[in-house]
Amino acid sequence: MKKIAILILLVSSQVMLAQAKIYTEEEVDNNPVFPGGWNEWVDFVQKNMQWTPEKKGAQHIQVEFTVQKNGAITDIKIINPKPTVNEKEALRVMALSPKWSPATLAGKTVPCRLKRGMYNPWADEEGGIGALTIDDSSPTTTITPDDNNLIYSMTGIEVKPNFPGDISKLEHFFNNNFKVPEEDNLKGKITTSFTIEKDGSLSDIKVMRDIGYGTGSEAIRVLRKSPKWNPGKQNGKPIRVQYTLVFALDTDNKNQPIKI
Repeated sequence: MKKIAILILLVSSQVMLAQAKIYTEEEVDNNPVFPGGWNEWVDFVQKNMQWTPEKKGAQHIQVEFTVQKNGAITDIKIINPKPTVNEKEALRVMALSPKWSPATLAGKTVPCRLKRGMYNPWADEEGGIGALTIDDSSPTTTITPDDNNLIYSMTGIEVKPNFPGDISKLEHFFNNNFKVPEEDNLKGKITTSFTIEKDGSLSDIKVMRDIGYGTGSEAIRVLRKSPKWNPGKQNGKPIRVQYTLVFALDTDNKNQPIKI
């Protein structure tokens, strides 16, 4: 009887260990996937990270975490070889992450350990990113996941915010208000980020990338003039949403220099 009891105990222990195993990406059949795929993951990071400017020694953030069987992420760690001032912000953003599609092995969902990167514009090796410009009139609020003022990403919300009318109306608004630099053959994309508040107003306006000649500060000036947007909604209630707007500028196109 003792041998049988010991055998049962050993088998039970092995089963529990197997259930508790956290797999690597190499061990599973299908890796965990962020909702919408890789591009949505990049978009999620870009929209939510509020980077502290670093002019020297800037690093992209490397995060390691476990995607559980139910898609929730746990045990988040920063694994950069050197400390970075943006570590706490990266952890905050990871806490906002929606559930992932979990890993599978032999047709069953399993927990899986992942490593992913968070692109830091201050660590751009090509040096093609303009200085980060911030609208100081819209101070940033520190948000926690259980805060009623949680800032949502565009991913997974029920009703996405939008400019009154449609995208063509937004393009028309920019073309009517943006003071185009008097430079020939100036072309490029300008990336802005802002929060659309519950009442549709814009706050925390930033320019993540510009093409010089004052295009960043001008983008902020125009966004400050924006009419209120239709806010995003979740569970039928208006919510705060982080939004990224990218527009192209071509000074040679006199009739419509800006396209969205």
